[in-house]
Amino acid sequence: MPSKADNDLLTRICGDAPMGKMLRQHWWMPVALSDKLEADGKPVRIRLFGENYVAFRDTDGKIGFFDEACPHRGASLALGRNEENGLRCIFHGWKFNAEGVTVAVPTQPNNEAEYCKHVPLRHYPVREEGGMVWAWLGQGDQAPAFPELPCVGLPRENFVVFRQKVNANWLQGVETTMDSAHLGVLHQEWLKGFGDIELSSANMAPVYHIVQKPFGFRYAAVRALKENRSYVRVNSFVMPWYGVISGNNSGIRGGSMFFSVPIDDENIWYYQLTYRTDGKLVLNPTLVFDDADSWPPLPPGPAEDNWGQDREAMKNGHFTGFTQMLGTEDFAVIMSMGPISDRTKEYLGAGDGAVLAVRRCLMNSVKEFMNGDTPKLARHAEIDYKSAAPASGTFEDEAGWRALL
Repeated sequence: MPSKADNDLLTRICGDAPMGKMLRQHWWMPVALSDKLEADGKPVRIRLFGENYVAFRDTDGKIGFFDEACPHRGASLALGRNEENGLRCIFHGWKFNAEGVTVAVPTQPNNEAEYCKHVPLRHYPVREEGGMVWAWLGQGDQAPAFPELPCVGLPRENFVVFRQKVNANWLQGVETTMDSAHLGVLHQEWLKGFGDIELSSANMAPVYHIVQKPFGFRYAAVRALKENRSYVRVNSFVMPWYGVISGNNSGIRGGSMFFSVPIDDENIWYYQLTYRTDGKLVLNPTLVFDDADSWPPLPPGPAEDNWGQDREAMKNGHFTGFTQMLGTEDFAVIMSMGPISDRTKEYLGAGDGAVLAVRRCLMNSVKEFMNGDTPKLARHAEIDYKSAAPASGTFEDEAGWRALL
């Protein structure tokens, strides 16, 4: 089990916390869903790593991403007028274009153009990929190379993306994503009749085979079945928060990416991007929603009421009592750990191999960063991110699934 100091090092990301400084400096991060930003539409307030930002799409479709506070007097730029290729503060009319250039200071009586050149607006590089807006929040002029993740470059019909705000530390989200052992237990109701993945409930004690990779690690979760066969799920952890997880059926090329982006120390945006690379994605009931900014549903009640768990449904055979959606079950358990899980009290077993591997990747990386080095797992230009693609299937011999690692 980690010490309190190590747990703090792994989980704390606000202010000068080393983990937060490393993540902001060396990784791009999703900050919003692209569809939520309309040209000349409402600016979007965004909170990440304990800081407040604003995003907008200008008249020509370009994305601007700034500190929320106007550099003049600190009024929120989310209140601004988004028009004529710029965001204008409603307090004094200062206007900024998507590149972060100050284009108007109407309250400056003389030398307005020269004055505009010196306004210290903090703006950040952005990119749109996979139905999301990404930003780099680091210091300096040179952003790291953008990771060409398995979902990058796909046609829009090949994927669906959504997210939910969850009251839990970011590491709880990452660890739950990579924990294949919980799949056949926590989600057993949802796996019934859901393709090959239903085999996860046939053996609830997978054996992990973990291989270190330049992006993080890849593992095979092997579940022994009858007649000398095994059901194997090959998933990848991609630093710093991506779980690339195999789908329901072994015959489809694709899967899901889950990532837990810190809002602050105690809250996350939990993203899911489900995709296929070999054709149009056919939506199952877990992928149909009204609001992509609020899916899957959160547990329906407060902690004082066991997060709204339906005990009557449990009496009638439902395993967890969270009947809303598969993801609701994940949210319930990670929220129940508390805003920041106290890992000093854990008692781990062989089924926690992937969780421990996540922690090793993060701890080694943050120590490299604290020593003044670029973390080995952040050398993006040297990493083949497409090789993190997941796989699954049933195998009669070990050589078959080992070839996928």
